[in-house]
Amino acid sequence: MINKILVATDSSAASNRALKMAVQFAVLHDAELFIIHVIRDMQIPFEIKEIPELEPNKFEKFNDAREEIMRKIAQNVLKLAKEKAEKAGAQRIQTAIGTGDPATSILGFAKRRKMDMIVLGTRGLGKLKSRILGSVSRKVTNNAETSCLIVR
Repeated sequence: MINKILVATDSSAASNRALKMAVQFAVLHDAELFIIHVIRDMQIPFEIKEIPELEPNKFEKFNDAREEIMRKIAQNVLKLAKEKAEKAGAQRIQTAIGTGDPATSILGFAKRRKMDMIVLGTRGLGKLKSRILGSVSRKVTNNAETSCLIVR
């Protein structure tokens, strides 16, 4: 039985399709829907640290501002996704912000919360490009301990 569904979103067309499908499953199975947005842990280029105007304390302020902006974007992405899910009939919805590598964050959340299904969108990079670049959906499906649905 499907009781808990996790869907990852970044507001892209692919993740919006995944959200729509996840909501349909949640409504059909009267399941709880968890929507996650992951803030990628991106290294700030070394060259930025070398800018004379960015003394150590100014660099920290720069980094803190970046994190605050990314968190506000994540909150907005989740708010919009939750509104779409509610409008489409989902009843029990929770949202979460993850950080770091998206695939690792999604997998960890799914394991901790004992998800029955993970729903992800894919951009359809093609075999060669996705092998070179990797993809979140590929990493999740290869390593998940639960069922995954990839929406194209």
